Amino acid sequence: MKQITRRQFLIGAGTSAVALAIASCAPDTQSETLAPAGNTRTPGSAIIPPPTDMVITSTDGRNQQNYGAVPNVDDKSWNLTIDGLVDAPLHADLATIKALPAYNPVRTLECIGNPVGGNLIGNVEWNGVHIKDVLAKVKIDPKATHVNFEAADGYYTSVELDWIMQDGTLLVHGINGQPLLPEHGFPLRINMPGLYGQKMPKWITRMEFTDKPVTGFWESQGWSNTADIQTNSKINFPHNGQLLPAGTVPVYGVALAGKRKIVKVEVSTDNQNWMEAKLLQADTPLVWTQWTADWDANSGTYRLSVRATDDTGFVQNADAAGYLSQAYPNGTNAIDDVAVRVE
Repeated sequence: MKQITRRQFLIGAGTSAVALAIASCAPDTQSETLAPAGNTRTPGSAIIPPPTDMVITSTDGRNQQNYGAVPNVDDKSWNLTIDGLVDAPLHADLATIKALPAYNPVRTLECIGNPVGGNLIGNVEWNGVHIKDVLAKVKIDPKATHVNFEAADGYYTSVELDWIMQDGTLLVHGINGQPLLPEHGFPLRINMPGLYGQKMPKWITRMEFTDKPVTGFWESQGWSNTADIQTNSKINFPHNGQLLPAGTVPVYGVALAGKRKIVKVEVSTDNQNWMEAKLLQADTPLVWTQWTADWDANSGTYRLSVRATDDTGFVQNADAAGYLSQAYPNGTNAIDDVAVRVE
């Protein structure tokens, strides 16, 4: 096993909080839900057992990544406009949309700017309706290739038609059985399988079907115009910089690959020898995979790494140059690692 120097250990331990501050992203409580921080100076009290059930992120704890200020939307006057290359343009109020058959899947949402090992990811129950039930009323013109979105906060983006026409695309009016909060997109947002949050506006007001895309707000800043989720994994425990007792230490976290299935997760202490983790999975790849491995830890300082393999055969192989590395412009598939000391 490769041990690292005390200086490397201390450098690694200090990066997480700094990175979140630089990123200007509000972290959710998911890491605390999976593994509370504990006392990092007392080895005997540092071990926190892994979750045995699929974790659902609390609504209060979901991360928020906004284009601007949260808009004040009046649901009584709000409506969703669907126009452009359609035979029958539609203006639907919230009651009309909520009257359609309900669908309540659990899915994981991740921010494209989530850094290696970051907390800008959450797993919730989405309460909404199939978008196809709405689009059946407008009859999309065969010439349409894209749909452009507009939102009440001024945000705008665009996706190819195939993304929105997936069977699982939802118009969402609630999370975890509760109506959307204003900061989470009240009264309506969209959820499309396989994409980062960049492509799924909150406070949505208009969907325009066109034969060409628009360059969205974040896309004009250089972020991906596709924004499909990269295969990624992260360590939730131990924490970066944690002091641990010698003996059996659980190492655990989550992995996600968009619409691709996670088929293997491995942990290493030297980036050469890899130990396969146990997986806890839902019946869909749209929910994160929770993974756990038991490490026989001896005294010393170490850098623990995790890598995931998806069902296309892709294996994470890029080393992160730093905590914020490689998220821009396509999201990251770099390997997460944490520095720990065992006494």
